[in-house]
Amino acid sequence: MINIAEIEKKLNSLNKFNLVFASFFFSLMTLCVKNIDKRIPIYELVFFRSLLSLMITLFIIKMKNINPWGNNRPLLFLRGFLGTFALVCIFYAIRNMPLSISTVIQYTYPIFISIFAGIFINEKINPNIFFALIIGWIGILVILNPTQLSNINVEIENVSLSIAFLGSICTAFAYVTVKKLAFTEDVYVIIEYFPLVSFITLLPIVLINWVTPNWNELIWIIGIGLFTQLGQTFLTVGLKNLPASEASTINYLQVLFGSIWGFLFFSEMININFLIGALLVLLGTIISTTKITKRT
Repeated sequence: MINIAEIEKKLNSLNKFNLVFASFFFSLMTLCVKNIDKRIPIYELVFFRSLLSLMITLFIIKMKNINPWGNNRPLLFLRGFLGTFALVCIFYAIRNMPLSISTVIQYTYPIFISIFAGIFINEKINPNIFFALIIGWIGILVILNPTQLSNINVEIENVSLSIAFLGSICTAFAYVTVKKLAFTEDVYVIIEYFPLVSFITLLPIVLINWVTPNWNELIWIIGIGLFTQLGQTFLTVGLKNLPASEASTINYLQVLFGSIWGFLFFSEMININFLIGALLVLLGTIISTTKITKRT
């Protein structure tokens, strides 16, 4: 018999390592997305991911015998919508850009978190945030300037860039809602609403435009659902025990994992400009998330 309480106790004891595991599993999720043929629409991938995650989460909720609807339902639904929209944007960016670059853009979200956390959940905004923004965006420009992209034989459409940054902003909003919900909701109720809202929202679109996956694609789709579920679990527990901005800094490890997968599996070039740009983004993130304290 699975002892959910014992598992939760062990997860809480991991502290910051929860977020290391979350970054690792989310990076495996991006690897799965990148390996699926483009004939499968993005919204169908998000739908399958949501279906698998919802089934697993509802099973755990039933074992714990807790109310699946939670307390702050408006905020739970908002978290679900933000997560769904962010995931569609992220999947689109992963599919249409090099994995290493799409991951770097996605992980500009910690800087946005520092701003949103100050506005919405009463975390004091670091006075260095504007300095951090400048450094972070210089890093992005170093990576995305035409000369750099030409050197690594990469062409990126402006639409793909815009969608990638939109996904980052929505991710930041979603993480802030998770942090706020963690004070009143069970971890698995927070996790449940993400796939629940995605499933309800995308079901009509998927049924109208259905594309049947082959067996190879189905394996990668199952991987998306499994690794996302593991990532969400470790992430939610980690956010519950740490300030949202501090936690997001650790999550930046996904850039490292994503760059490794891009190099190993898709022969993506990583040159000195990319490394400098990524380090600048990381530096901006660290500056923006230091000395965050609660307002009294």
